[in-house]
Amino acid sequence: MEFKKRVSRITAFVNRNISKEILDSLKEVGVIDLHLAAARSPVIEERKGIFALLPGRDLVDDPLDIISFLVARKVGDPVLNLIIEKGRLNLPGRGSVYSEEINLVMAHELCQENKPAPFATKKIPFQELTGVCCIVQRGQGDSVARVALDTGICVPSLHFGVGTGVRDKMGLLRITIPAEKEVINIATSPYDAEVIMEMMIEVGKLDQPGKGFIYLYPLEQGIINMKVTRGEHRHAASIEQVVAAIDHIRGGAEWRRKSSTVEKTGEKSRDYLTGLVDLTLLCDGGTGTDLVGVAMSAGAAGATIARLKHVRPPDSPLSEVSPAREACSMIVTDNQVGGILNALEEAGAFTDSCHGQIQLRRVPKAFTYLGK
Repeated sequence: MEFKKRVSRITAFVNRNISKEILDSLKEVGVIDLHLAAARSPVIEERKGIFALLPGRDLVDDPLDIISFLVARKVGDPVLNLIIEKGRLNLPGRGSVYSEEINLVMAHELCQENKPAPFATKKIPFQELTGVCCIVQRGQGDSVARVALDTGICVPSLHFGVGTGVRDKMGLLRITIPAEKEVINIATSPYDAEVIMEMMIEVGKLDQPGKGFIYLYPLEQGIINMKVTRGEHRHAASIEQVVAAIDHIRGGAEWRRKSSTVEKTGEKSRDYLTGLVDLTLLCDGGTGTDLVGVAMSAGAAGATIARLKHVRPPDSPLSEVSPAREACSMIVTDNQVGGILNALEEAGAFTDSCHGQIQLRRVPKAFTYLGK
């Protein structure tokens, strides 16, 4: 099918104590339609004293805000630079941000991309990235997220959602599978993404019924938080600062690819899913469950629904959009998209009662248990 328009989606994962400063800076340049989600970022806290002799390390959480919004393609890079500059995200430990190309297919007239006037910013070197999203049962997120920490890939983000669809089709087994989900997002070098995905499948036991779903998604560029440990430094610079400096000198992160050093012997043969699409419906709070039901009747297998807060000026037409929003993410095939869009339109997803918006992005590779 023909997509309506291509836009840039910017997603920032920042410590909660600096998110207001970033939001204020975005408002000043004309980015006034945003979504905010509460999340957490686990890091490894090194033990001290006698506890350092004991095996294992502890995870501690930092409160995180996920800021996401759409902008016209021509201002994607300046906005990305602005967030990095105002949030000082080039310093390890403060957060991550990246951009990706999104197809904005259908949307309420108030739910369009931001169109700030072009502005100049300091050019910051970006990294080439690929995203990995893993959805697991609530309570299982830390073990899967730890893959990113133990390999030094990045600091992951975790937020909660509610799963529908697959659980409802599993008969008596559904009793043991909670609807509450944890969603883990990481960004890594394209050279390492598939290896990290394989490691997360193993740790999360995603080859077993009802354990979860994982997929890759293409990113354009950005900068990621690599401060995976917390504790006293015994040297003038932390390892994260050293790595960041080498990235700058080498002009990218390819030099530190891990895929060539991860042991692949005995790797299991898996039936991966390919050629899929992530269809995300943004809608007013309380309307997501019914609209997902409509999408499922048109072919979607299920969805993960997460709660968002709509951030906009109180004195603008955008104030008509509910401050409580929901993001309903559905992984579907290309040939299902048209039928789902038609069904959602007929159900009133893009009217004043829902203020719906459909975003599409490619999913080149995914995995879940498919049965024998």
